Parts: sequence; structure tokens; C-alpha cells
Amino acid sequence: MAISLTYFDFDGSRGLECRLALTAAGLPFEDIRLSREQWQALKPTTPFGALPLLEVDGRKLAQSNAILGYIGRGHGLYPADPWQAAQQDALLQSVEDLRAKLPDGKGMMEDEKKAAREAFAAGWLSQWATAVSDQIAGPFVAGETLSMADIKLYVILRSYLNGTYDHVPPSTFDRFPKLLALHAAVAAEPAIRAYFDARK
Repeated sequence: MAISLTYFDFDGSRGLECRLALTAAGLPFEDIRLSREQWQALKPTTPFGALPLLEVDGRKLAQSNAILGYIGRGHGLYPADPWQAAQQDALLQSVEDLRAKLPDGKGMMEDEKKAAREAFAAGWLSQWATAVSDQIAGPFVAGETLSMADIKLYVILRSYLNGTYDHVPPSTFDRFPKLLALHAAVAAEPAIRAYFDARK
């Protein structure tokens, strides 16, 4: 089976989710990393004009949640029970909602951006963290079994805990020990550790 994943040349966001999913599933893949210029040339040929893009034996699949579902269902990283699988799908979508809600600061003065992001951290982000925490059995969403939802949650938490977004302090998550424990549990997975060790 020939597998490739195409995304931008950085370890974050939707591309990292899919790279880690393939890694956790034990699937060798070609990691195609594009510059912005290369992406503009490729964009018209992609299914939805967006990345990441998974290619398996010549077939193309776009949209990160669909890619995670495909990998997870085929390699034991998704619940077999339809209801539990749907609950995990909801968690995947909640991460996309979170990404959409973060004030990007475009067109704002710096003090306006700061105020908007501080309000976001105290309000919407904290509400999201509370709702997701309530669904974590611990340490992973489903208990002791790693799943696609854990990987997607890990990637978004990693960005916040690393201070990627200014004016949203990592300490925002101090009140959510289940989220911090999930982040630590995914980071400790041998395949995940090996991925980042290889990138050093």
C-alpha cells in the first residue's frame, strides 16, 4: 500500500493530527511538506482546495476528520460501537469549532486583539474545556485505549500549552487536569515520542 500525506512544512494543526494518526497506526507514509508557493500550484487539483490531503494507492481523501476516521476505523484507533464512534466524531468536530472561535486578530489593534483573546480564554475556551473534560474517562477519552479523538485533542492542546497563541496563557488549562493528563498520556505513547524524536 502506497500512502502519502500532503500538508504544509510545519508540525502543527490538522497536518500534525494526520501525521500522528498514521504513525500511531503503524503505517509507513511519504510525508510531503509544501511551501506556500508549492501549495498555490497544487491547490486547484485537490478535492476541496484545502490541506491536508491523504493519498492511498492513487485515491485522494481530504478533510482532516475524514482522514482520521479512515485511519482510525481501519487500524483499531476508533470505537467499534456506533454510538461511541459518533461521540468521538463529535469531539473531533468540537476541535474544529474551537479553531474557528479563536479570534485571529486580523484588522485589530494589538490592545483589541489582547482583549478579544483574553475574553475568549475566560469564556468560550473554558466552556469548551469543561465540556470535553466531562467526556474523558482517563487518561484517554475511552479510558486506557488511544483513539483518534485523543490525537486530535493532543494536537490542539499542544498548541495552546506551547503558547502558540499570544494572549491565551497556557495556565488557562490548569483548572482542567483531565485535559492535561490526556495531553501527557498521548505525548508518552512510544510511537508519538518516536515521531518527535525523529524530527529533532
